[in-house]
Amino acid sequence: MDKNGNGAKSGNVAQTGATGSGSGNMMAPGTGGAVQIPRDAFEANTKAYFDNLHAKDKATK
Repeated sequence: MDKNGNGAKSGNVAQTGATGSGSGNMMAPGTGGAVQIPRDAFEANTKAYFDNLHAKDKATK
């Protein structure tokens, strides 16, 4: 318990406001939070997302 009598430690739980998996937008991995993408599209094909991300990185080198 914390000093206020709460069972959970403060600061340990991320609160995003999302109602669960597959809803709304999320920060795109690998972008430092600069880009938001639809969670449904990302979860439907994560491999394609990362393949595309790495292809863009290789093209700029």
